[in-house]
Amino acid sequence: MKDNVNSGFKHFSNLSGDYGAKAMAPIKEHFPELAEFIMGNAYGDIFQRTTIGADWKEIAVISSLITMGQFEQLGVHYVMALRVGMTVDQIKGILLHLVPCVGAPRIISAFNVLLSTLEEIQ
Repeated sequence: MKDNVNSGFKHFSNLSGDYGAKAMAPIKEHFPELAEFIMGNAYGDIFQRTTIGADWKEIAVISSLITMGQFEQLGVHYVMALRVGMTVDQIKGILLHLVPCVGAPRIISAFNVLLSTLEEIQ
């Protein structure tokens, strides 16, 4: 399991850079068991599988987070989407396609996170 955790942290770092490290720091410090679970299972296993491409993975995660109303983690996944080659216009396209399914208020919130994230990383 430790190999998966180390591999997961490396994969997460490669995808999210400093933005992800900043987001993960409080979890690693105050709830290390959760950080190990996320890194070992999600990033050390599932997210490294090759059944679908990295862009498709981020589309799935971004869509799921928005659908669940979990906006706090969106910034990290927007950064990851950009780092795997997606464009801002493609991310906005995802948001637009979700409007009929989840409603404009959630998409406005998700878009505001996108704007904040872009401002922070530029």
